[in-house]
Amino acid sequence: MTHPTGHTAATRDQSDALGLTILCLARHRSLDHLTLSVPALAGILLVPVAFNVGEWLLRDRISGMWVEVLRFWFDKLGIDGAVIEQLTRVAWFDFNLPYTNVVAPVPDVLTWCMTLIATVAVCLMTFRIRDQYLPLRYFLLFAVFIQATALLFFAVAPQSFPYTASRYVDNGVKTCASLLFLLPWGHALVYYIFDFSWPKKIFLTLITLVFVVIAVPMQLALHVYLMVSCSLLMMPLLSFVFGPTMLVFGCIALYGWAMSWERVERRAL
Repeated sequence: MTHPTGHTAATRDQSDALGLTILCLARHRSLDHLTLSVPALAGILLVPVAFNVGEWLLRDRISGMWVEVLRFWFDKLGIDGAVIEQLTRVAWFDFNLPYTNVVAPVPDVLTWCMTLIATVAVCLMTFRIRDQYLPLRYFLLFAVFIQATALLFFAVAPQSFPYTASRYVDNGVKTCASLLFLLPWGHALVYYIFDFSWPKKIFLTLITLVFVVIAVPMQLALHVYLMVSCSLLMMPLLSFVFGPTMLVFGCIALYGWAMSWERVERRAL
């Protein structure tokens, strides 16, 4: 096999071991032009519209299911609060969404100190993580940074915290409702353009929407329980690290799985 120019005999074995020879000779697939037929373009535009229409028609059922799940977990977890449906404006539209009436306390001295110890412990632990798990280290350091800012705020002005648990859930529900309507269009831009069969494309969007619909009330119920049990000191961490970010990670994981499915052109070979 011909080796790339500049490779000496001493480096050829390493080159072959790393696959550099193939990388140098192969054409990267990102350089290939993406060609879309008229029916494909029509599907890319119409399928998200169909999903949005279905979501709009099912909006009351989805909201009712979220309310029932939240009520169930409030009862099982012993959370003192109420869950109702109320008319809510999201973007330019008004529709019913869950609203919770729950109170989370301001952290006392013991809670603040215990959280500080746990934050410092996690920070020190990150330096023991091996380099092969570098993304995990960065994720934990980001969480430590968020929690450190929360500790600083509640140490200086605990009574000035502008958010409540009810407002947190309200904003979370609005964000997730918006995500449901945006997901089909995201798939249209980053998945429908590839040469997968349309049943597979529709299936990916469907299971992703089902995942979000099921995960949202479960996640919010857990967050409310943590805030009621551990105080508002947990809210920044739950919001920035374990809130919509986790849902997006789940959607990305499903997208990564779907990208491994067999394509039409490969099946034809």
